[in-house]
Formats: sequence, C-alpha cells, structure tokens
Amino acid sequence: MREGLERVFLREKPTQALLAVGEMSPAYAAIVAKRIDSTFPHTSSILSLLEEHGLIKARPEGRVRYLELTERGKKTARALKDLRDLLQEPDSKWKIMARLKQVVAFETENVSSNESSLRLGPLRRDLARMKEVGDEELAREAGELDGIIVRALQRL
Repeated sequence: MREGLERVFLREKPTQALLAVGEMSPAYAAIVAKRIDSTFPHTSSILSLLEEHGLIKARPEGRVRYLELTERGKKTARALKDLRDLLQEPDSKWKIMARLKQVVAFETENVSSNESSLRLGPLRRDLARMKEVGDEELAREAGELDGIIVRALQRL
C-alpha cells in the first residue's frame, strides 16, 4: 500500500534521507544509511518509497545503485530545507534576544556617559528588527527591552 507523502515527511529519517541524497555525490544506500544513522534495511525501504514517489532515481552501475534526486525531488528537498531553516530561525532569534538582554543589562547598570548612549542606540535598531520577525512573544520582549533602553538614555 502506498503511503501518502505528507505522512512520509512528517518522520525524521525519510526527510534526512532525501536531503542526504541531494547533498552527496555519489549517493548510494549504504552511505545514506551511515549519514542518517539508520540501518541499511530501513534506509533501503525509505529509498524505495522515495523512488516509488518519483523523488529519486537509481542508476545501476555494476553492483551499486547510485541515487540522485529527480526534479520533483530537488523541489521537495528545497522545500524541506526551507522548512528546517524556518523551524530553526526562532531559536536563533531567541539566542540573539538573550544576548541583547545581557548587553542592555550591563550598559544600563553602567550608564554614565555618552559612550553608553552610543552603545545603547544601535541596540534599539536591532530590537526594532526583532519586532518585525512575526513572533508575538519575541516582539513583546523586544518592546520591553527597548523601553528599558529609552529610560536609561533619558537618565543621561
């Protein structure tokens, strides 16, 4: 029975396998299995499913079947990479926010001169960018941090 692709790509190993085939040259089942930390039989099953759905094609040379992405496979791999990047993006933005909080805390504790204002001013621009990311909680925290900077600058 053919499994729907949306169900296939909600699992980790098929996604990793498709991306691995696209990133490796040459690609073949044993090396894909090693790359995605999976058993050879499980990887072979995944690769057969991907081939059945027209995402990869095999090119036999002797005893080895070399794998490559089809055009549909390339489009799917790009979409999966974009999704992976999108899912990882909030983490990076939150790490930046944590670092900005540290810098603001240090600078506001030591506000005493125009030097502090020169260091705090550019942070407001960074915080404005954080507000535009589309994450409401991140935007709220960026707004609160911007308020702390404004109050510190007013004390100068």
